[in-house]
Amino acid sequence: MRVRERLRRRIWPLRLRLTVAFASVIALVLAACGVLVYIEFAHFIDTRTDEELRERSVTFTSLARSEVVPRRIVALSGESFAQIYDGRGRLVASTRPLGTQRLLTPGQIAEARRRPLLAERRPTRPTDDGVRLRAFAIDDGAVAVIAESRDDRERELNRLATLLALTLPGALLLASLTGYRVAGAALAPVERMRLRAAQIGDADLSERLGQPRTGDELDRLASTLNDLLARLQGALERERRIVSDASHELRTPISVLRTRLDVALRGGDDAASLRVALTEARSDAARLTRLADDLLVLARADQGRLPLRREPVEVQDLLERAADRHRADVVGAGRTIGAVVDIEGGAVLFADPDRVGQVLDNLIVNAIRYGDGAITLTARLAPGFDQVELVVSDHGDGFPPGLLGRAFQRFSQGEAARALGGSGLGLTIAEAIVHAHGGSATAGNAPGGGAAVRVTFPQA
Repeated sequence: MRVRERLRRRIWPLRLRLTVAFASVIALVLAACGVLVYIEFAHFIDTRTDEELRERSVTFTSLARSEVVPRRIVALSGESFAQIYDGRGRLVASTRPLGTQRLLTPGQIAEARRRPLLAERRPTRPTDDGVRLRAFAIDDGAVAVIAESRDDRERELNRLATLLALTLPGALLLASLTGYRVAGAALAPVERMRLRAAQIGDADLSERLGQPRTGDELDRLASTLNDLLARLQGALERERRIVSDASHELRTPISVLRTRLDVALRGGDDAASLRVALTEARSDAARLTRLADDLLVLARADQGRLPLRREPVEVQDLLERAADRHRADVVGAGRTIGAVVDIEGGAVLFADPDRVGQVLDNLIVNAIRYGDGAITLTARLAPGFDQVELVVSDHGDGFPPGLLGRAFQRFSQGEAARALGGSGLGLTIAEAIVHAHGGSATAGNAPGGGAAVRVTFPQA
């Protein structure tokens, strides 16, 4: 039982499996061709024999008209197998090899009087394989029959069968060997790609597989695998960059937190200094918590597992609630914030209200930190009218030219943002949430000055 299971589980090489499949098909084709040739050759021999019997019967009939004695007719015909039956069905003449053995039955004699009859008779004593006969009517209701031995026919067919039995297996063997070589040649480029892929390590994914440039399936396979390697390389580089940036971003607040705690420990019994140090340490811990939460959101978004609780949400309510959450900070900075819905009759989003609120919060916080002047939250219909575009704009200096093309990349910050202690994840998280909803996000500078970030969400 174990041996059988091992054989069942054994995986044969692809080259061998292709050869076996090819050989099986060729074997069926050769067998079918052999049977067809054998049948057609037998039919050809029978057809030729019947034609010869028909021509000889014409000669026999002419001889019967010129001779009266049946035995003389048989003797002069030169036939090896011939008989004549009178009008009452009695055998009146027969060639010596047949003697008194009748070739025709009474029923066949009656049928031959109406029309020529072709039939086979076996066994016949003088032959091993019987005879093929033709019976036909002659004068005064008499019936003559001439026959041809089937021994020669069977010998020719046996020779053909022997020839087919010798040549067809040889042809099958030759075809199988050729198929094995062809399969090996066809799979050789695949094996070279496999060996090349085995040499490519995760330390350096810049290497690529060689492409045959033939435009066939192998060329497309190599191109697809190279595209996969390029995507893996990009993902690995992004992961390494994220880990490096995250380590850098975490190192600073952790170092600051440790410094504050060290200062608090050396502060002695001064309760006021200890309270200030603990308050600042709490602020640093909150910053670390926010950073960890942001990284978790991005990780879930990358895995396609960002949880969303979609429901119909009024756009006007979303914008007004977002503006109210940050109104105190804006007013404290001597600025204003407002919401405008530039859609007749309003609009309803089919989205997660908490996540959309998180997007608006991130954009508003950026506008407060790095922008200037009034902050405006605007809603309008996107082209196609199946999505709603939300715009958060201010009247500050806008995005620096070097940052605009990478504004949504993780930990991307301008010099001002680094000075203010930002994490560089606000826009990245906003974009991830928008993409999870099936929308898009773009960043740019308004013609009149200031930054303008646009995000789209599907309508309900």
